[in-house]
Amino acid sequence: QPGKPRSRLGSVLQSSGPPLRYKRLPRAGGLQSFMATDTIDADTVALRQRFTDAGQGHVFAHWDLCGTSERQALTRQLAGIDLAKVTAVFARSVADHSASASSCGTIEPLEAQDTVSGAHPTTLERWRRRGLAAAAAGQLAVVLLAGGQGTRLGSPHPKGMYDIGLPSGRTLFRLQAERLLKLGQLAAEWQRGEVGADSVGEYTVRTQADAEGRVAGYCRIPWYIMTSPFTHASTAKYFEENGYFGLNPADVMFFQQGWLPCFDTNGQFIMQSKFEVAAAPDGNGGLYAALHAAGCIHDMRRRGVEHVYAYCVDNALVQVGDPVYVGFCAERGADAGAKVVAKAYPEEPVGVFTRRDGKVHVVEYSELPPQLATAVDPVTGKLRLNAANVVLHYYSLEFLATCCSPGGAVQSTLVYHVAKKKVPHVSADGQSTTTPDDVNGIKLEAFIFDVYAYAAEVALLQGVREADFAPVKNREGSGKDSPDTARALISALHRGWIEAAGGTVAGTR
Repeated sequence: QPGKPRSRLGSVLQSSGPPLRYKRLPRAGGLQSFMATDTIDADTVALRQRFTDAGQGHVFAHWDLCGTSERQALTRQLAGIDLAKVTAVFARSVADHSASASSCGTIEPLEAQDTVSGAHPTTLERWRRRGLAAAAAGQLAVVLLAGGQGTRLGSPHPKGMYDIGLPSGRTLFRLQAERLLKLGQLAAEWQRGEVGADSVGEYTVRTQADAEGRVAGYCRIPWYIMTSPFTHASTAKYFEENGYFGLNPADVMFFQQGWLPCFDTNGQFIMQSKFEVAAAPDGNGGLYAALHAAGCIHDMRRRGVEHVYAYCVDNALVQVGDPVYVGFCAERGADAGAKVVAKAYPEEPVGVFTRRDGKVHVVEYSELPPQLATAVDPVTGKLRLNAANVVLHYYSLEFLATCCSPGGAVQSTLVYHVAKKKVPHVSADGQSTTTPDDVNGIKLEAFIFDVYAYAAEVALLQGVREADFAPVKNREGSGKDSPDTARALISALHRGWIEAAGGTVAGTR
């Protein structure tokens, strides 16, 4: 209906005319399987025909066993599937996987162009001032990947709501929101000249508040938070209940990660139940399509954003909007960038930045041959593949928009990673769901770093692990990448700040 809003997953349009009634005919497939008493609107008929034409008509196999609410659920889900897109993604991804094309070519080491620990203090300050200038000019946006649940941490809530056990009781969301607020305050101070700034490059200091109030105590930095169907409502509610942690609610936008059907080996959608297609999240690389679908790219353009910083919620040490790193990437005119850290040990479960056939790639730890993971440079004594990807990413807005465009080169050719899984499926009689004993399906997921191969200029800055990376992935007491290890890293960092300022801290380290 004109003017009627559509859900994010799409909706089945209502016919403007009277409902169509179909009489039951002998079973021969197609529309003839509808029950005699059914009232089928024209758009549902068209939806069924579209799936039949695409070779996916089996999704309606148990239609006559479904009640009204189940049929509505099925048609809502099916209306949200872009058949042309998912069919093309499946075809090129499976072909790539079969040919092992993604792993072809010689893997070359890729080193950072500079390091935080090795850069001259004046260089670090120049980058920092440029990053603050971008924030002060309203040209910086931050994207947070927060779709994960805290299941592995023993929590039923979104991972960002997890309290890692600091004396303050701050959750990951609160820690990161307050760091973003502080960055806005620092940018405002820079803008007022309180940190000795006058101008940096093309940025000019503003001394008066503009129409959007960017100098009213802090500069507004938009925060785009990607959730999942499992975390969206509770995340939004948590922010609302906590007053957005002092941030302007108009600058905090939630949007949901996408999903893809699960396929069998022949490219047929697997039905999880008689009224539901088996589905799975489309990977953190689904960020790009989701940003476009939710209107975030349009919003960034409206705000005048030029630089985008992205990270994952489970890093307790993340320097949200890191002005030194943003300034470094901006100064180099990078399309994309990453702040990397040296690997802690050869088998650390992190991907590494490499170069293959002249393009930048990240090779996941699970795909890296052991002989490459442990190879040492005889000159430096360090690992040859040592630039660990810890998801501290940078994009120019123009490159990000290119990655997000539905008809653009990236979305049209991006290869998804193939994962062969045991996918629960509907029983032959449509009455129950069966979990197979053997692998029967394929899940596709895109990785956020896959777009680096499309960037003309990629800037890598090596950070300091103890100041940049404290992953929270495992349960308390597991001894690795857990709340207790993150607390220790935060405490050590803060102790170092105090001691560097001439203070002392009582107690054990």
